[in-house]
Amino acid sequence: MSDGLPLVALRGLVPFPGALTPVVIDGPAALRAVAEHVERGVDLILATLAHGATDCSSLTDLYPVACKGRVLRTLSMGDGTARALVEAYERVELLDLTPGEFWTARTRDFEVATDDPIAVEMRTVTLRASLEELLGSDLRRPGELREAPPDPDEGPDRLADYTAGMLQLPLPLQQALLGEPRLSDRLEFLCTEAAKALELVRLSNRIHDRVRQSIDRSQREYFLREQIRLCREELGEASTDDLTRLQHRLEAAGMPWEVLAEAHRELDRMRRMSADAAELSVARAWLDCLAEMPWNVTTVDDDDLASARAALDAEHHGLAEAKQRILEYLAVRQLNPMARGLILCFVGPPGTGKTSLARTVAHALGRRFQAVALGGVKDASEIRGHRRTYVGAMPGRIVQALRRAGTRNPVLLLDELDKVQAVSGDPAAALLEVLDSTQNQAFVDHYVDAPFDLSQTLFIATANVVQDIPPALYDRLETVHLPGYIEDEKVQIARKHLLPRVRASVGLDESQLRISNEALLALVRRWTLEPGVRGLERHLTRIFRGMALQFVEGRTRTLVVKEKHVERLLGPAPPRLDLAEQASRPGVAMGLAWTADGGEVLVVEALRFEGTGQLTLTGTLGETLRESVLAAISLVRSRAEGLGIEPATFTRSDFHVHLPGGGIHKDGPSAGLTTLVALTSLLLDRPVTAGLALTGEITLRGRVLAVGGIKEKLLAARRSGLSAVVLPKANATEFEGLPERLTGSLRIHLVETVDEALAHALQERGS
Repeated sequence: MSDGLPLVALRGLVPFPGALTPVVIDGPAALRAVAEHVERGVDLILATLAHGATDCSSLTDLYPVACKGRVLRTLSMGDGTARALVEAYERVELLDLTPGEFWTARTRDFEVATDDPIAVEMRTVTLRASLEELLGSDLRRPGELREAPPDPDEGPDRLADYTAGMLQLPLPLQQALLGEPRLSDRLEFLCTEAAKALELVRLSNRIHDRVRQSIDRSQREYFLREQIRLCREELGEASTDDLTRLQHRLEAAGMPWEVLAEAHRELDRMRRMSADAAELSVARAWLDCLAEMPWNVTTVDDDDLASARAALDAEHHGLAEAKQRILEYLAVRQLNPMARGLILCFVGPPGTGKTSLARTVAHALGRRFQAVALGGVKDASEIRGHRRTYVGAMPGRIVQALRRAGTRNPVLLLDELDKVQAVSGDPAAALLEVLDSTQNQAFVDHYVDAPFDLSQTLFIATANVVQDIPPALYDRLETVHLPGYIEDEKVQIARKHLLPRVRASVGLDESQLRISNEALLALVRRWTLEPGVRGLERHLTRIFRGMALQFVEGRTRTLVVKEKHVERLLGPAPPRLDLAEQASRPGVAMGLAWTADGGEVLVVEALRFEGTGQLTLTGTLGETLRESVLAAISLVRSRAEGLGIEPATFTRSDFHVHLPGGGIHKDGPSAGLTTLVALTSLLLDRPVTAGLALTGEITLRGRVLAVGGIKEKLLAARRSGLSAVVLPKANATEFEGLPERLTGSLRIHLVETVDEALAHALQERGS
């Protein structure tokens, strides 16, 4: 038994008898204990902190078995710590600790259990053999540590302690070996651990040798990648290889066998490529595209027409004709799922619900929806894709939409079909291959370079005007016109659809913020004159944002937006052209036009002054409109005597016909009648009937021909506050099919000849 020996607590380190161990001495108490050991020449107790303890405060913070040892040399680090080389030589058991300038320990000798000498001898031989092979084979161990194990004369105790320190076991296992009284048990445990370590070393060396034989020493990056591959192969994890995973994805994609065979050939070629090969990323991108294509993924259609009708009515107000056409289409598909050839095309100005209708069709069928923006498409490769050999190649927009949808039968919206432009190649021809039911069963995208069946895909197109749709595509479309909304329809749409969406966007519910009917009607009449509701939603959002700011800042408790708030938040309403005042003078007539933004009211002005019969046309007129004006003035000249106009007027005067708004291009075949009325009004010095607009093309024989966009033009007349419209009698059938709420406030005059039109249009002299 030893009393009062200085003690140093070691952190994360177990000293074994006979081993030279470098340790860090930190803290004043530990440094003082080392000094006491050196000065007095007494033994130093080397104990290990237990249970994650960071410092010694009692006996329970230390493992019960420690070692006596001595310090061979020390080196002060200048920061309150020192490094020391210590040698342990005898196990002891700790009995208790005494605090002071440093800890002192009272110990007793470690009791060793009696053992079977034969068992000890056999395990010693086994351990020594494993240890010699381990020290000779472990290439990762530094050379100075690859020393021979202890001499046999030093006994099995020394061999066990040496091995325990060399195997780098976890701290609890090392301490258990230090405190194990039976030598044979220590030797048996160490034999097992040494065998495990030896097997790991053999495996590591085998992998190292195989890698060294299979690669060039100078290619370090390739060396590391190959080493990882061989490690996975040894562990039986070769299936986690990136290319193997890609192969499984390709096989699970369900593509045709000939496409899969080509993919396998490309995959085998990739396996033989160097990691630095430029073609590797190109091939990988192509195979990823094949794996992501929905070759055999479909969704089941919902054939419940009642739910489809309910969805259309719930999500869209009005649009009776469009809804009826959609339901007819769904009914045909229910009776004949393989029916082909019909492609709906929603035509109308912006904001009338074309895209949302297509989305509702997808919802009613239970299909996924994707939009393909065609506005500005100038190159056929944007539809068919690029050849994958080109730098930056990618699939066409159709294939990209199918990949996003994840099914082979989605609803694909071909948005803005009339905006396709032919600059490089012919995008319309590529779209024709997509839409033609006789060709799209084997559509080949240049990037995918394999036929893909588009026959189950439901295509829906949108356009603003049908005139700009390429003729070859137009022949395959069934157009559904969405002309625009009148005031009461806009109010209903705002109440049912726009206001809930706008309230959600600003974070207020109906109980916190509402808008009065007067304010909503004023907003529709004075700020949003376009046929759609996109501007209406934008203005509602701006109003609600302004009210939300005042509500949060406490400047108002008003929960109802009134008409006065609208003008304060939006500013003055845009000035409206006073059509009545302009048309009250001779030489001015109002016409109706059909544009991409819906129907519009255009003013035609005619002016006469002294000259030689010259004609000037201004207002950014297209060629068709110019010809209509020339035909109108020729017709007026031919009927001058019957109208009471002196024929010499046309040779002594110059004429100027102008359509205001020169920054806006105007064209179309419906301004001939309006121009003729304006010229006749000028020459007869009789103003056009107040509140009347005209539309119709004329012949040189004086007949009035039918024109298009009647519903859109009547909507424009109603929005502009006109009271009467002159229409060609050839459009009577189209007019009679319009609802009463659209035509009820308008007096419609149907005419066959220009004489009838002039009778309605020109006021009596002096009236």
